[in-house]
Amino acid sequence: MLNPSTVAAMARTGLPVTQRRVLFSVLVAVTTVMALGLAAVALSPGGFGVVDLVLLALYAIALPWLVIGFSISVIGFCVLQFARDPLAAIFPGAARIRGDEPIAAMTAILICIRNEAPERVIRNLSPLLTGLATAGVGGRFHVFVLSDTGDPALAAIEEERFGAFASAWQDRVAVTYRRRRTNTEFKAGNIRDFCRQWGADYEFALTLDADSFMTADAVLRLVRIMQDDPRLGIVQSLVVGLPSTSAFARLFQFGMRLGMRSYTIGSAWWQADCGPYWGHNALLRLAPFIAHCRLPDLPAGSVLGGHILSHDQIEAVLMRRAGYHVRVLPVEYRAGKRTLRRCSNSFAAICAGATATCSTFICSACPASCRSAAISWCSRS
Repeated sequence: MLNPSTVAAMARTGLPVTQRRVLFSVLVAVTTVMALGLAAVALSPGGFGVVDLVLLALYAIALPWLVIGFSISVIGFCVLQFARDPLAAIFPGAARIRGDEPIAAMTAILICIRNEAPERVIRNLSPLLTGLATAGVGGRFHVFVLSDTGDPALAAIEEERFGAFASAWQDRVAVTYRRRRTNTEFKAGNIRDFCRQWGADYEFALTLDADSFMTADAVLRLVRIMQDDPRLGIVQSLVVGLPSTSAFARLFQFGMRLGMRSYTIGSAWWQADCGPYWGHNALLRLAPFIAHCRLPDLPAGSVLGGHILSHDQIEAVLMRRAGYHVRVLPVEYRAGKRTLRRCSNSFAAICAGATATCSTFICSACPASCRSAAISWCSRS
């Protein structure tokens, strides 16, 4: 199994990324072999028959994904406990930011919605805009509410509420509401439509979901980090559930708050500049995103044919293949899916996207390190 003293030493030393990845692979392989050996010993009393062999084979198929998650979490915990500066160990560029650098870039804030209650979106967005206006940088940001709502009655309510919201903020932060009549390519197409119409006017884009909540300080930190390093293509912030009235959401929130930070830091320790993009609460550099991150259509006629539902990780790999870094910053929060039904719908799209990611990129011409990150992500589904 993992030796805590070994992992602690790894956390303290600034090992090159290649060595980190080799060590991570060795840890996963050794732990998997040892666990399989223990399972074989447990099944051996009374003889090792065909049934035992089948059970061991099935266990061998499922075990690596469990070991990967366990190893990542242990490494993240050790980085948090033993590294002199955990942030510098996983994201050196972020550790250089003081927090008083001027905001020079124009940033679009993209809120993608579909059949959502406008009041909830406005409630989550208002503190962010208040913070930006108070900081005196409201003119460097423009909010775009990008609607794919198909219900005409709800669309009429959206237009009224967001129109009033835009009027209330017009002298402080610009707000634009746009609704597509046909939601081609789903959320990825929604953002792509923004890029066609307005993308050339902005350097960065902050992607948010209807239930996202970010503070102005967190957004400004992301912008300052990306301003400082022209090699950055995507900076993903940590996603952790906020308090909710739903019993399922509370359980989900507890699990994420308990383990998500160590898991994310452990992933960032070995993935480095091939980090994740979760499709929301992240800052994109628009020029390379527009130029290189157009999603391919999968071959028609197959079960997975057509448009890709879960677009985010594929866009991260395309960004990295174009030579830009994709990093994760383990800071900030969002409101989670409020019910089991909403969460199930979300994970159904994630599972479809995981399969599409594997089929699209594992055999494609992208960096091997990014393919390993994609495989790691696919294993979560």
